[in-house]
Amino acid sequence: MNPAYPLPGPLTQLRHTLAADTLKLKRTAALWLALGGGALPVLLNFLIFYFKGRYLVKAGDNPWLQYVGMSWQTASVLLLPMFVVLLTGLVVNLENRASGWKHLLAQPVGRGAVFGSKLLLLLALNAVAQVLYVGLLLAAGHLLGAVRPGLGFQSHSIELLPVLRMLGHSYLASLGILGVQYAAALIFRSFVGPLALGIGGIVSALTLLRWEYIHLVPYAAPTVVLRLMKFDPGLTVPAALAPAEWHSLLWFGVSLVAGYVVLLRRNVSQ
Repeated sequence: MNPAYPLPGPLTQLRHTLAADTLKLKRTAALWLALGGGALPVLLNFLIFYFKGRYLVKAGDNPWLQYVGMSWQTASVLLLPMFVVLLTGLVVNLENRASGWKHLLAQPVGRGAVFGSKLLLLLALNAVAQVLYVGLLLAAGHLLGAVRPGLGFQSHSIELLPVLRMLGHSYLASLGILGVQYAAALIFRSFVGPLALGIGGIVSALTLLRWEYIHLVPYAAPTVVLRLMKFDPGLTVPAALAPAEWHSLLWFGVSLVAGYVVLLRRNVSQ
């Protein structure tokens, strides 16, 4: 950075950096991952109910309850944590290649703008994937009502508010993973390090699910918040945050501080 030229204001720096990072998405699979990440669990459960729904839904029962519960479990236990791990790695790894950090940090923008831009991009892509998931989930349920009328989707309904509440809970639960992986991606200089950490965290979380303090583990939070969903007599989801969500937010905050310190101390020549 040339000290002879004053830096623009912080918001201007952030806007310019965010615009540049958004353009860089064309050179990565991150955008397609965000779109496909929301569609994959819906497709899997659509196929399950299409071919095996008659064994899963009892005659006269509301099939939406079984369908939404199974779909959310499929998404939260493994696919959502893995999606966040891959997303953070792909977004940050672009700078880890071809001396990207050296060129980026030499630009007339502060490191706060660089850090904040990538963080906002990650938060937005995570939100896009999860909102798309809910939209496709409901649309696929209505499609099942048309192509498999014997299941009864067209004769029953599901309230939208509990589904939206669960969307909010799942998003908050994923932030701890996002924060840890973002910091790891800034620490490691390759895609492999954060990926190994993420896979190890997910496997450990699944192994420790019966541990009484599992709510402290960020990689388990999306699975733990599934306990908020109640299906008798209909789908209900409380508005209050679960302990796993509070700890996810704590992991998110602490990880961001650590990641920002790492970026501040990074040598521009490296």
